[in-house]
Amino acid sequence: MTSPPPREPTKLSEVPLVIETPRLVMRPLELGDADALFPFASDPELSKNMSWDPHRDRSETVGFLQRMAASYAANSGIGWAITHEGAVIGVISVEGIRWDFRAWRMDKAEIGYWLGRPHWGKGLMSEAAFAVLRWSFETLGLHKVTIGCVEGNDASRAIIEKLGFRFLAIFEEDFWRFGRWWDHRRYELTAGEYADSTRTMKFSRPRPA
Repeated sequence: MTSPPPREPTKLSEVPLVIETPRLVMRPLELGDADALFPFASDPELSKNMSWDPHRDRSETVGFLQRMAASYAANSGIGWAITHEGAVIGVISVEGIRWDFRAWRMDKAEIGYWLGRPHWGKGLMSEAAFAVLRWSFETLGLHKVTIGCVEGNDASRAIIEKLGFRFLAIFEEDFWRFGRWWDHRRYELTAGEYADSTRTMKFSRPRPA
């Protein structure tokens, strides 16, 4: 059993926000990132597994960045620009941060991510996601992190399961898009499970069928 939550929820403004890995630097998103992100965000191949449509113009990318800034100000989310060799190549975020609900302490959030298509297949997102997962538990002090992917998005599923997330369920016909209903795979990881994984260096679980 993991320890009880800290007395006061953590404030995003009071913790380090820059995350470095061997190949990447992740720093909070800025409005000035719109020019670098728009070519990726406008790619239909990238967005087909996301909850949003391809951005039609730069203003939609700016709107996304403004929403992330508002989440940070509300202490409910943080988005990072993933940079590789000095260039912005994608986004990763911890969103829906919830510290309490009425009499309940929650201390949980959801990880989301996307990477520009030219950078797929290089292991960069796995590297970024593990670093953000570690930050979520060790720096922000969350008790639980959740994540999901569209059924059939095998690349994202592989990342999630490599990181040791526990499979919960397939939410059947969870949303409508492209003229059909889609299933949604859901996963979670607690602080205790994360600690056990890091001690044993086992980040993979048997893949559910």
